[in-house]
Amino acid sequence: MDRLKLYKYTRRIISLLYPNRCPFCGKVINADKYMCESCPKFLPYVTKPLLPPENVSRLYACCYYAYRARTAVLSMKYKGLIYPVDAFALMMYKMISKEHADALVPVPSGFMSVQKRGFSTADKIAERISWFSGVPVLKALKARDDKQEQKMLNMKMRIENARQSFYINDKADIRGKKLILIDDVCTTGSTLSVCAELLTNAGAAEVTAAVFAKTVDLSRNKRENKKFSKKRTVDLK
Repeated sequence: MDRLKLYKYTRRIISLLYPNRCPFCGKVINADKYMCESCPKFLPYVTKPLLPPENVSRLYACCYYAYRARTAVLSMKYKGLIYPVDAFALMMYKMISKEHADALVPVPSGFMSVQKRGFSTADKIAERISWFSGVPVLKALKARDDKQEQKMLNMKMRIENARQSFYINDKADIRGKKLILIDDVCTTGSTLSVCAELLTNAGAAEVTAAVFAKTVDLSRNKRENKKFSKKRTVDLK
């Protein structure tokens, strides 16, 4: 039994004690489902190409960081729920399935974040994407123990903080490889940019990035705000 089949079997067993829930609305759903039937119609999907951060060849994002997508991210980050991880990974896999890659590289979480949450979000998402795609996970990046969170920093401070937060895992051979950086949310792109720079300097042939959500200022973008109110569907079979 491969790891994906084993995990799906495990999900069914766990759901007997802890019912499987839609990560976007909290509704109880079947163990083999990743979200309820209604939520895909209302997610704020990214429907146009995004400008990638410096050092990144292409940037992929499933949704904008708003409404139900934001709710799911927050429940994963601050409630430690695993349901969102599965949905994010499946959506991201479908989004990057045509992208050739030699390995998936998760952006590592800081020590304190892992201690509070119980897991590294990007590690778990990359793991699930690997099960769907067969592309291996390569932990080529490490986070320093004193890594500071980015959310309260401005753009200049984010870049400097990112440069001080990550370093290359010397045991990971990335020379000549095409890599996809995996993270949950892209805000300014500073973290992805610095991580891609580190990987490129270490010999990576190309670095693409994929996240579940990309932030957007809806108060300044009425067109996007109006777009999000329209129903949309996504195939998550």
